[in-house]
Amino acid sequence: MKPKVVIRGAWMALLKNKKRSFLTMIGIVIGIAAVSTIMSIGRGFERYVMDALNPEEGDLVTVDIAFQSEDPMWMLETNDELFTDRDLQSLERLSGVAEATRIEGNLQYTSLDTRVNGEERYVDITLTEESGRGVSVGRGLQLSDYTRSSRVAVIPHTLAEEMFLIPEESVGKGIRLGDELYTIIGVYEAAIDRTGLFSEFMLDEVEIPAASYNLYHTQGGTASEVRLTVQRGSLPSEVASEAVTYLEEEGSMRAMGSYEHWDMSMMTDGVSQVLNGITLFIASVAGISLFIAGIGVMNMMYISVSERTKEIGIRRALGASQKSIRLQFVLEGVMMTSIGGAFGYLLGLMFSAAAAILLPFSTGVDMVTVLVSLGISSLVGLIFSYAPANAAGKKEIIDII
Repeated sequence: MKPKVVIRGAWMALLKNKKRSFLTMIGIVIGIAAVSTIMSIGRGFERYVMDALNPEEGDLVTVDIAFQSEDPMWMLETNDELFTDRDLQSLERLSGVAEATRIEGNLQYTSLDTRVNGEERYVDITLTEESGRGVSVGRGLQLSDYTRSSRVAVIPHTLAEEMFLIPEESVGKGIRLGDELYTIIGVYEAAIDRTGLFSEFMLDEVEIPAASYNLYHTQGGTASEVRLTVQRGSLPSEVASEAVTYLEEEGSMRAMGSYEHWDMSMMTDGVSQVLNGITLFIASVAGISLFIAGIGVMNMMYISVSERTKEIGIRRALGASQKSIRLQFVLEGVMMTSIGGAFGYLLGLMFSAAAAILLPFSTGVDMVTVLVSLGISSLVGLIFSYAPANAAGKKEIIDII
């Protein structure tokens, strides 16, 4: 039988039972609308997140490479450059590298050892660049202390009591921080409750000018990271891998530790995979309605086969093969679900467009969503109409008569 005849016969059969065909399609329409809406919103959100993570148009991508020593204490105490000028010059000669610069940390907190009642103890240090916190005794740190790199400190009330018994008498006295002697100029009331279970693990927090720390304490003053600016057209991951390989073989600190890299592409790839997974999972849950709709299609097709037994017998008597009978019924199911899928996608497009009004990103039309919507709807028709179509094709003229 000619394909044109089969297609026309399937279409006429659907039109003959318009109401039943329409009611059967409703489940497909709802299922595809739900899947396409979720996928459109999911892909729109993915593009929104990717745009937020990626650099602005005109900017170059950067890659950060960090040095990690096998001995953490050595890193705190060393004054050696972890990335020398020779390292930077060699990195800039690598293919795909536009510029290599050290990343200087903006240190705000550190810790130093001191002596309290004859015992060594570490205290937390807050490094201040302008005026410090309010005090209950003496005065707080001022901008002039920072500009002059004065060796002055503001200590908590609890530490003042331990060291001098009477906090008011601590002002003007000295406190050793590391290898340097600082003058106490003020005492503040600590907001931390030190009467609790974990009070013994809480370190005292002393406030000193950041400039004083940078001048008198050189520990941790070296940059432990370098930033590579990637040339246009080069892959950040490949540039980073080549740079790490070079540093591990020729880097000035290769014998003291290891190098590892991080770039925005690693993060965006991971985020993209997570968002895709979430979108597909939610779409799969919404796809349960398609399974239910498929059961409805199968039920409708079985009823259609039962009602058209006489038609099947006549066609068989005129020479129609089992294959052509089966093909027509399968085509009816696929045609019905495909039409439902098209309407469902259009409905989903309307829903996603309405949702975009309330969301901070656009949903847009995407070819993948179109193909998935139409492909799933056609597949549902093929799977769930095959059994009824096969039953129709197996009917014999003798049995029908």
